Amino acid sequence: FFYYLSKTSFNLPIQHSNASPSAMTISSFFNNGFLSVLGILLSAYSIYVEYRVEHKAENPDDVFTALCDIEAIGASCSTVFSLPEAKMLSFFGLVPHGSILDIPNGYLGIAFYALSLTRYVTGTQRSGLLSHLFYPTVNLIITTLAFSSSIFLARKLYIIQEVCVVCITTHIINTTIFYRSIQEALSVSEGKIKRQ
Repeated sequence: FFYYLSKTSFNLPIQHSNASPSAMTISSFFNNGFLSVLGILLSAYSIYVEYRVEHKAENPDDVFTALCDIEAIGASCSTVFSLPEAKMLSFFGLVPHGSILDIPNGYLGIAFYALSLTRYVTGTQRSGLLSHLFYPTVNLIITTLAFSSSIFLARKLYIIQEVCVVCITTHIINTTIFYRSIQEALSVSEGKIKRQ
């Protein structure tokens, strides 16, 4: 599955409604735009689940079972979202624990995927103060951070022997976007070498 995703082009054009059905391929849906939207939805749901679990003590009568808690396969994302690592900024001491900046990882995911989606939709040629965020080299740095966080969190899942469907899916998305950012950075670098 990952190999299939990694082979799809990172700069696939957006299909318009007047495109012929034959022009629409399955692989065109697995571009960075689709993956970013999926990532935003999963990140938003992780925030919701974490909020419900965190405030469960306030309403003991409220029985909540997350959709990603699948007993048949032993998956429990609500358990994973309750771990200290679910708030990496405070876990690594970047912000004080309990402060307003001590946010769940889902918010970081939404920011990352929103940037990736904007970059996909608008392209890399932008002007203004934020144009540097869309450079291939800067994009590679940002995706490397996302990929590194996925490695760290996936390792934690392995250590505690817990299955988290939402987490694993976002790790696949992050790895795919990271791989494509490497391809893009290399292609830009090769292009510069050829022009010299």
